[in-house]
This record gives sequence, structure tokens and C-alpha cells, in this order.
Amino acid sequence: MLNVNRMRILREVGSRGSIAAAAEALYMTPSAVSQHMTTLSSEAGVALLEKSGRTVRLTPAGKLLVGHTERVLEVLEEAQADLDEISHGVAGLLRTCTFPSAARALMMPALSTMREEHPQLEITMIDLEPEESLPLLKTGEIDIILAYEFDHLPEPKDPGVERHLLLTEPVFMAVPADHPLALGPVRVADFAEDNWIVGRTHSQLIEVVLSVTHEAGFEPRTDLQSNDIQVILAGVQAGLGVALIPPIAVIADFPGVTFHSPTDVKVIRRIEAVIRRGSHNSPPIAAALKALHEAARDFMTRGGIMRTF
Repeated sequence: MLNVNRMRILREVGSRGSIAAAAEALYMTPSAVSQHMTTLSSEAGVALLEKSGRTVRLTPAGKLLVGHTERVLEVLEEAQADLDEISHGVAGLLRTCTFPSAARALMMPALSTMREEHPQLEITMIDLEPEESLPLLKTGEIDIILAYEFDHLPEPKDPGVERHLLLTEPVFMAVPADHPLALGPVRVADFAEDNWIVGRTHSQLIEVVLSVTHEAGFEPRTDLQSNDIQVILAGVQAGLGVALIPPIAVIADFPGVTFHSPTDVKVIRRIEAVIRRGSHNSPPIAAALKALHEAARDFMTRGGIMRTF
């Protein structure tokens, strides 16, 4: 009989590309991960991993087994959710994670609602960017995260998670008030010679700028990088460059910044609640999803997305 825990480890090795990276994510030693993979290959009767330079990758048999692993883990999540509903109801521990601007606009109101309606539920929260929080969700260290996706980037396809759309928002260009084009209208293509203040390397906050500017026909200069939108806006306010800004992230007045909807390239950001597939019937997670949807509706009803512009 195949061991489910070893199957879970195989999934991590396959997604991270190395024994060492999987070991770090799972709080194990590399030698322990290697031993588990050797045993799992023996159980399966076929090689599941193969070396590729300095990394490892799944063999065809390994890919097949990971596909089955996702289905097995989904059923286990469903089973645990059903048992929790019978034995506990909306109680126990719920571990949440969100990116900072959604924490202010959505997660905090939702947590307040849950604390009032479900006093037996213990809730924790940390703030991380989606590329940091999603691996923690899949390894079971977090139960629900808030993440975002831009429509100009490839849509994520991960069979291990469910995505619940909370709201969408248009993305604006932030331009220094003393810029020659500050009064608008503006096109992304008009800023080919400007510095672009962007997110850190490999983050969505830089990848969307690269996608949009490439669509507009140029390679942007990206000397200043930060995943903190307030830092990015401060840079624009100081005249150091231009940026793409989601409205939900604007929490203060920036008198030195003008905001514009580009006429040549439109960008939309989706904000989603993400959970492990099969866990939506868990009473705490179901309560969190309900509260987050209510918080998103309240935010939109108050005109939250467009209140700054």
C-alpha cells in the first residue's frame, strides 16, 4: 500500500525541483526526504524522480502518482471537514494569511465578524505575498489565504487548491504630479523612457509590469523594486518613476501623485480566497469564506475601490 505522507512529500519535491527545497518547506532533513523517496519508489515499483542537472524532476510515473496524490488529499480534506462538522462545529483553530492591503480592506473586517459570531473559534493571521503564502497553504501550515492574480499573467492551474473570487479591481497608472503627462490622458506606451517602480524579482508586481510594457512595445527600466505599495507610491510622489497601482492598496492621500486609467492597455486584478481543495466544508473555513464574501460586498458597496480616484 502506498504511503500518503510519502506521496505528499513527492508532490513537494516535484513542485520545488529539489530534495533540499522540499526538505526546507516540510521542516525535514534532506536525508530524510531522500529516504522517503527511495522507499516510495520501492513501494511503487518504479522510479518516480530523475536528476536533471542540479535539480530533480518527476518521471512520467512520478507525474502520474502526483495526480493521484492531489485526489487523495482532496478526499482526506473532505473527510476531515465532515468529521469537524460533527465533532466541533465552528470551533478550534483557523490559521489565515493575506497580503497587506487586503488585510486592511477585507481580512480584518471578516475576522471581526467571525470573532463576534463564533467565539469558540481561535484565529491567527500573518501577512505575506501570494507567492510566499501558497506553499504554506499546501503544506497545511495555513488554512485559508487571500491572494491576487492579474489578467495579463497566466492563470494559475493548481489542482491542489480552490480559488473563491471576492472582487476585481482595475489597475491604474500612478504618475508624478509634475510629470509632463500628469494631466492625462495617458498610454502605457507614453512612458517607455521613464523608470518604472515595481515589485521584487519574480513577484506578480513586477511580472505584470513586464507583461504590460512588452504589450505596449518596450522594455521598461526597473531600477527601484519593492513589494510594499506604499513604498512604491512614495517613490512616485518623489518623482522617481511611474507605477501600476491597484486601488485597494491606496490608503492615504498622495498629493504628489496623479492616477490614470491607461487608454492603450487595460489591467484587472482579481482578489481571491484560496483554500486546499476539499476543505470548503470545514466549519471554520466555510465561516471564513462567508465572512470574506460579506466583507468584499461591504467594501464594494461603500465604493471602496474607487474612493481615491
